[in-house]
Amino acid sequence: MLTKLAANVSKVATQRTSFVTSPRENSVIADCKESYLPNRIQYSAYNVFNYSVRHDSNNPLLSRGDSLSWSFIVSMFLSFITLLFAFDAISGEKEEWTLALVFSNPVPRRTFLCSKLLSIVTVVGMMELVGIVISLFILAVSGQVQLNGGFLMETAGFVVISLLLITTFAIFGLFSSVVTRYSNISLLISLCFWLFAAVIIPNTSVFWAKKLFSIPTSEEVNQKRREASDDINRNAPAGSWSSSSDPFYPRHELRANLYTNLMNNDKKFNDAYYPQQFRQFEQTRNFTLLSPIAQFDYMNEAFLGGGYLRFQKNWNDLHIFQEQFLQWFKDIDAKDTDSPHWYNPYEDYSTSKKPVAIDQIPQYQEQIASFGQRIEFISGYLIAMIVTIAVLFMACFYFFTRYDVR
Repeated sequence: MLTKLAANVSKVATQRTSFVTSPRENSVIADCKESYLPNRIQYSAYNVFNYSVRHDSNNPLLSRGDSLSWSFIVSMFLSFITLLFAFDAISGEKEEWTLALVFSNPVPRRTFLCSKLLSIVTVVGMMELVGIVISLFILAVSGQVQLNGGFLMETAGFVVISLLLITTFAIFGLFSSVVTRYSNISLLISLCFWLFAAVIIPNTSVFWAKKLFSIPTSEEVNQKRREASDDINRNAPAGSWSSSSDPFYPRHELRANLYTNLMNNDKKFNDAYYPQQFRQFEQTRNFTLLSPIAQFDYMNEAFLGGGYLRFQKNWNDLHIFQEQFLQWFKDIDAKDTDSPHWYNPYEDYSTSKKPVAIDQIPQYQEQIASFGQRIEFISGYLIAMIVTIAVLFMACFYFFTRYDVR
């Protein structure tokens, strides 16, 4: 395909090309919900047109890997197990009156509470660490991943992020155990919290997005776009659709202007509508930060350079690349005396038709976010989780210090 296009540099410039994101090598750590996000962006030298979800481009093994990713196991299973360890850590001792016996000795309550928290986090953390080591061994032996420095650093970052999530659930389990006297009640509170964090918030995000952060529908925007395009066609000079084999045919300039106006019309609506979609998505994500599991998912996404942040980076980088691509084409066209230099974004009637070497054609290459950029991305989510941990622990400590053991 590229060889055929290279025979005519104008076709290289006007050809719509699809950039499709490839599966990440670190997707075994976290899939970052990329199967639900746009993975194809169409562009040419003249414009970045749109984005869409292309399902047939997915690695057929990826769907299986998504459900078995480390982040899924931690967020769905280890978080639940953490609550099971924590929900009766205090209330169970209240029921058995062992807490009164403990406090009959000079044991600081903060020491007692912190030791409970540390023991739970340590046990669950060791479970996770053993699972990761076994998984790494299997992946290395099977050749599915390369255990290079970058992957090991990502693994270490994931472990740290996971420990923060485990700590959050451990503290809440202790909190539910502190504020109640009976284990069955603290278990009920813990289960409600897990359902809220793991099920209710993620699965109602679309509903809240439409209710709290509504934007026009795509049908409404497309209708206005079509009406504006019809106006442009009606007001175009006579002969704007004419064509000829002669590059200098005067009406080719009218045709190029008409197509440029139509493209700019589409671009105007897209440039207004796509940022609205981005804002709605980002506002919805901020709303779901009420869930520690959502915080955990976004931190993994930021640190691994995947998900929405990966899409946004490619979207912005492609706009920069497109401008460079167009300038490359205009520089070639300017040197061609057989070209009238009437730039038509969809056709090659009125610009250079000279051949070009394939290796000279600009090709967009995805630039993976550096670790420095990833740390910058993760900072906001990290602060949110640390604040969550601090608030829960202070509340837990407050009620625990005021508990009367008598």
